Amino acid sequence: MPKIEDGDNFGVQIQEEVLSELQRSQESAYNVRDSIRQHHLARAKICSKLIKYPNIEDYTLALKEHDEKQLFFARQNLIDIRNIYAVVTDILHKNMAKIRSPRGNNRAGLY
Repeated sequence: MPKIEDGDNFGVQIQEEVLSELQRSQESAYNVRDSIRQHHLARAKICSKLIKYPNIEDYTLALKEHDEKQLFFARQNLIDIRNIYAVVTDILHKNMAKIRSPRGNNRAGLY
């Protein structure tokens, strides 16, 4: 990435915007991964209580409700991932020329 200097910084600014969008997308992916890990930990805790106390129906109900809630969150996460991929793909396709060559080839116009 070239330094921002006097004149013709539009391509450099586009590169910075694309990079920040990619970093935001990466952070969202990490959040999805962590939420899945938290789901498995919470489910394991409920299952251990269910195994320890099999006669208490509240643990069975809690496990069922937890799984239904996680199904909703999984669907939302898939929609979020789809949207992130759509935005990143759109940004990359529309700005590929400026990403590859941020300064452009305007030197011929100087003479």
